[in-house]
Amino acid sequence: MNNKIDKRIDQLTKIFAEIKQLDQNELSHLYDLVSLHNEALFIVGDLSSEALHVRDMAYLERKRVYAETILSESGTVAVKEARAELVINQLRVEEADANSMHHKYKHMYESLHHRLIDLRQKRNKLEDELKTINDRVS
Repeated sequence: MNNKIDKRIDQLTKIFAEIKQLDQNELSHLYDLVSLHNEALFIVGDLSSEALHVRDMAYLERKRVYAETILSESGTVAVKEARAELVINQLRVEEADANSMHHKYKHMYESLHHRLIDLRQKRNKLEDELKTINDRVS
């Protein structure tokens, strides 16, 4: 892909490893989980954006190569188009891969966002329970 995507994927992998070590039933861990999920959301948003950029650049390159091939070929329009399609086949694959990567990170972002909401609700519930217990003891 590119260095920015590789770097962000490494960061995300480390965050997910940290998340796996935490217990969702402990209040102190929930604070860390919320923080880590916020960080992951930021990174996944950046990955989605970068994948979209890669896709757009692949699209531009495919169109450029297609046009150059059409202009350089001789023969009927059908022959020129057939030759151009053969030349850009790999570029179409790269464009599709980048599009797939964009959708992957877009869906991951949505999933993390929902998970973050759940964690915040769970944290708030535990805080309320702890407050209720402390109020009874006092």
